[in-house]
Amino acid sequence: MGLGGALYSGVSGIRAHQNMLDVIGNNLANINTYGYKSSRLLFSDLLSQTMSNGSSGNPMQVGKGVKIGNISSNFSQGTLETTNNALDFAIQGEGFFVVSGGDKNYFTRVGSFDTDENNNLIDSNTGYKVVDTNGKTITIPYNSTVSGKATSKVSLTGNLDASAANATTEVVMTTSALTSSSTAATSATTLNSLDSNTTDYVAGDTILITGTKPNGTSVSATYTFAAGGTVQNLIDAINTAFSSTDTTNGATASIDSAGKLVVKSNTGGSDNLSVTLTDGGSNTGKTTWTNHNFRGATYTTSVDVYDSQGTKHTVTMRFVKVGDNKWDLTASMDSSNGTISTSKISGITFNSDGSFSASGSNQLQFKFNGISSTQSVAFNLGTSGKSDGLTQNGGDSTAAATSQDGYEYGTFDSVSVDSDGTIKALYTNGITQTVATLKIALFSNLNGLSKQGDNLYAQTSASGEPIFVTANSGRAGAVSSGYLEGSNVDMATELTSLITAQRGFQLNTKVITTADEILSDIVNLKR
Repeated sequence: MGLGGALYSGVSGIRAHQNMLDVIGNNLANINTYGYKSSRLLFSDLLSQTMSNGSSGNPMQVGKGVKIGNISSNFSQGTLETTNNALDFAIQGEGFFVVSGGDKNYFTRVGSFDTDENNNLIDSNTGYKVVDTNGKTITIPYNSTVSGKATSKVSLTGNLDASAANATTEVVMTTSALTSSSTAATSATTLNSLDSNTTDYVAGDTILITGTKPNGTSVSATYTFAAGGTVQNLIDAINTAFSSTDTTNGATASIDSAGKLVVKSNTGGSDNLSVTLTDGGSNTGKTTWTNHNFRGATYTTSVDVYDSQGTKHTVTMRFVKVGDNKWDLTASMDSSNGTISTSKISGITFNSDGSFSASGSNQLQFKFNGISSTQSVAFNLGTSGKSDGLTQNGGDSTAAATSQDGYEYGTFDSVSVDSDGTIKALYTNGITQTVATLKIALFSNLNGLSKQGDNLYAQTSASGEPIFVTANSGRAGAVSSGYLEGSNVDMATELTSLITAQRGFQLNTKVITTADEILSDIVNLKR
């Protein structure tokens, strides 16, 4: 074979290691290139020449040098680097963004996007348009607006304090029921047969009725007992004292089915009402009225209701306890906003475990100034038998409107992207609208892709056809907004490979110089 083989083997080694240096140099050059995937060069030996077969039959071969076996890319995940730019997208997975170069699609891991003069979403390096799941370009609606929407539904959740007790409120009732022989009293029950009556009344005994009317006016009256006096007689005296026929400032007394005395304001909306019963100081008869103190409960909160033009109106909601496990809701608003023609939800009842039971009609009717039509709003108070809405348990009252479907006029504010690649426009009124969903491509053979520069790849017959999916599904990976994927070049590995390449290059040059020296010695044999 001579020394020519050594020379050519050395030359092949120099060429191969030169290519290795080129690959390593390119990796290090792109160490700060977003989305860059490092390359790896693999050597393989050239054809070996068989000199002969040895005595054992094993072939005796001499290699002819080295060649490049393969240059492949490492598609491992790069580190996500924050940019605080809402139009910078990164993929944590194997997927590629799809951009259109006119008559051909390209694929990229670098979602450094921007918008052109027509608000189309484009790749900032090339100007190619980003493609959505329908194969169409994506337009960011920078100048768009959202018209206001009238509120039609309001959902209430939270607690109404079961143990709440106020001396003055809109409705007051005795804390414990009037009973006779341990049975709830009725209007026909005589006062002397009440269980809390310790000494029978006689004619001329008095029961003092004091308190304040709904308008804050003081009340001081006397009920004079007559033979056979009943609970109804006492109720009549309370009605007279509190002017039950006065629809503006009066209050009306009654007894409920549980035997509790209930006094209710005729107009509502005020917490001034109070009632106290005491026996006259010179009485023969006595009843332990302190066991039947009048107490009530009121809780106030508010909700914003939007009219058909998107104008916001603050509506006050008053919850008034009107019986055991029973409340009424009354809505009101400033007259400058309009009127509420149907303003009350009556009979909001709760089960013994505090869960919601039922209510009367939950529709309130609003007539806003400047709008001719009446607006109906449905109030969702919860599911019967469940605690998914209003509840009545011991503890602070927290009932509030947690959601309503109306909103005011809004203008475009910002853009965001979900992990599944759904791009959304956010408006100043809190409304979110879906713009498009990014198309994501997968390939069976990533190393079959052809690098096109500008962080772009093109499909080839080796890569196979792209598989189009949405993000956050399978190996496609999730999309993150405000991030870009950094280069996955490992500096320590590349510098180590650089040393190895340098030494390989030097060793191959030594082979050539050594062969050259031997050839020179052979030439000089003739001298």
